[in-house]
Amino acid sequence: MEAFDILVIGGGPGGYSLAIAAARKGLKTALFEKEHLGGTCLNIGCIPTKYLVDKASTMRKLRGLVKKEILTETGSLNYPQVQQGKSEVSAKLVNGVRFLLKKCGVTVITGEASLKPDRVVECGGEAYTGKNAVIATGSVPMMIPVPGHEYCIDSTGALALTELPASMVVMGGGVIGLELACAFAAFGTKITVVEMLQELLPREQKEAVRVLTREMKKLGISMKTGAKMLRIEKNGEMLRAVYELKGAEEAVDCEQVLMAAGRRTNLSGIDAQALGLALDQKKCIVVDDHMRTNLPGVYAIGDVVGGYQLAHAAYAEGEAALADILGEDKPYGTMPVPVCTYTLPVLASVGLTTEAAEAAGYEPVLGAFDYGANGMALAEGAVGRVFVVADKNTTKTLGVSIVGENSAEMRLGVAKELEWLGVKIDEKANEVRSDEPRVISTDDSKVKVLVVPTNEELMIALDVEALLG
Repeated sequence: MEAFDILVIGGGPGGYSLAIAAARKGLKTALFEKEHLGGTCLNIGCIPTKYLVDKASTMRKLRGLVKKEILTETGSLNYPQVQQGKSEVSAKLVNGVRFLLKKCGVTVITGEASLKPDRVVECGGEAYTGKNAVIATGSVPMMIPVPGHEYCIDSTGALALTELPASMVVMGGGVIGLELACAFAAFGTKITVVEMLQELLPREQKEAVRVLTREMKKLGISMKTGAKMLRIEKNGEMLRAVYELKGAEEAVDCEQVLMAAGRRTNLSGIDAQALGLALDQKKCIVVDDHMRTNLPGVYAIGDVVGGYQLAHAAYAEGEAALADILGEDKPYGTMPVPVCTYTLPVLASVGLTTEAAEAAGYEPVLGAFDYGANGMALAEGAVGRVFVVADKNTTKTLGVSIVGENSAEMRLGVAKELEWLGVKIDEKANEVRSDEPRVISTDDSKVKVLVVPTNEELMIALDVEALLG
């Protein structure tokens, strides 16, 4: 039985980044991956989706220029070529990960791994033992068992479509559903979103979501919120999505039904009951701030522990786990985690919403700044709005939401601003903490929140004192 310092199960962003970092520290490391290095993110998730959204955004801008008669035509869409380009980008990134793993001396073992007691991992008929084991098995699409769900495609299936559907019903108004809805709508697909909740993206600032919803409707997307999907039927060559809205049964005929009802933890190869591994009510692995499970020497990172299902969150969790293995006290931070939904336009946020701030004991006020008041935004034809949440009593900035072009880039500066102010957020407990909170003030006691981008962004100066009355 070959022995290693660290056994990493799962080759997604959290797993491969931890494996590379561990190997660079001189630890003998093995990485197990049953399908594709890079995991969901690089192969069938984040990166392919962003490729489609980017090309869809370009199509939307070109149509806008044609409408203004700046261009005479946009040309025709070659969707198979879009798919080829998407695959090429993913392959390039995966090959880069493979190169780094090899260069750093990580032993990559292909196959489905199974964690056994005492940090033993079995894979392909062989057994390996480790001083430490890291579970980074990620998540998989969740399929809701409504009648006819076998006719649906999930996000993986949607990204693999070789022909652009003329019409599609998207079941689910979360991040995945809305990103794909926007991309396909901009390509020309008639989209209907069916969401059971009354509002889309419930974790985001409601006012920002309303701006996003308005812009999505301009893409021709039909929104059915507060609607319960009842069944999917075959209707000749088409599909029929039947749902209940305000007590009445309605139906939409379409070529494809995309089920984007979220993701669930992937515990394949992890028999939690046999191992005695603690899970929470959502079947996520329970960890502490150092990403330690209740089993000695066993850590868990990424989607499998819940929280933010984001690559950069998994990277940070991997850093915390490796630091603990190395005997360093560097827990997973509680600083605000930047979040981004790559819709058209993009919605990016960091920190607290007004609702979360109120639940945490603050007296929040909300300020807004519209892209329409900015010269560069007008020149670029950018549409959007910035929302800032501040505490009325301390004038401290608690959170920022930006919906519009380049919001993903601007959120990084905002995240550093919140860090400098001392705001800390516990993503699992939905709490905010502050170490000696500081207030930014000028000579006239006016508090300003500044985001200072350059050519591709905006300059925003929000006078918080005006908000406080």
